[in-house]
Amino acid sequence: MASAGRARPTADRGLRRPEPLPPARPLRDRVGHAGEAAALEHLKAQGFRILAKDWRSRLGQVDILAEDGDTLVLVEVKARRGTSFGLPEEAVDARKQRKLRMLLETYRAQSRRRQQPCRIDVLGLLLDERLKVTRTEHIRDAVHADEA
Repeated sequence: MASAGRARPTADRGLRRPEPLPPARPLRDRVGHAGEAAALEHLKAQGFRILAKDWRSRLGQVDILAEDGDTLVLVEVKARRGTSFGLPEEAVDARKQRKLRMLLETYRAQSRRRQQPCRIDVLGLLLDERLKVTRTEHIRDAVHADEA
């Protein structure tokens, strides 16, 4: 008698069970990924040239670095599925603004762009239940040196 924990032998031993699917990404990750993809489309449509996505340093991570004409632009992307916690762009508080300023200066130093004009934009996106964009708010020059 076969034990309860074992599978019964099959007639064709050459068949293998399919590999299990990887676990689904958490909703937060899917929202973030959909938001960044939509942000890239938006920026390209506005004529931005994308320099880097998910750039990292020891200080943290930057969503998008781009050029708008001659200006270097750090773009912070905030995507949400609802407004119960406020609008997405409202999540960029004073602490986050200081960090973004430091990250921008680090990138400028590492990429030898200290003389290039720069700014920090915030791109807030609201997504529906299918993760399609329903609202885009692009705030140019959202973070200033004297505020950060």
